[in-house]
Amino acid sequence: MSKGLFVAYNAAITDIDHYGTLGVARGSSYDQVTKAYQAKVEELINQGLDEEELRSKQDLLKESFTILSTPEERRLYDWSLARSEKPERYVWPFEVDKTKPPTEPPPPQEPEDVGPTRFVGYFLLGWLILSIALSIALAR
Repeated sequence: MSKGLFVAYNAAITDIDHYGTLGVARGSSYDQVTKAYQAKVEELINQGLDEEELRSKQDLLKESFTILSTPEERRLYDWSLARSEKPERYVWPFEVDKTKPPTEPPPPQEPEDVGPTRFVGYFLLGWLILSIALSIALAR
């Protein structure tokens, strides 16, 4: 029984080959995944399939695109593939992350609105001072 659990534990998360579905290599960048997804969707639309079959194939493409374009989901998917390839060796999730982080700087952050925080702080300070003053005045 424990061997069955071990085999199930080392199996991949899914049997679907998301890289093969989109036609990209395993270390592809996120931009390449997006371009491949758009090309596959256009290719599907141009095939002239009936609406139900087109929708089911688009759903498969969308699922593959969602997994491969989200860093966390892609890392987990790659990790499950690496675990199923080498079941005798434990692989850490960050070991299999071969994608390069974006090289462009992140967009500028909007300044924080400190007005509500300041209002709550002054309200609590006023409440504290009023409660201390009233407790002294009423204690006499």
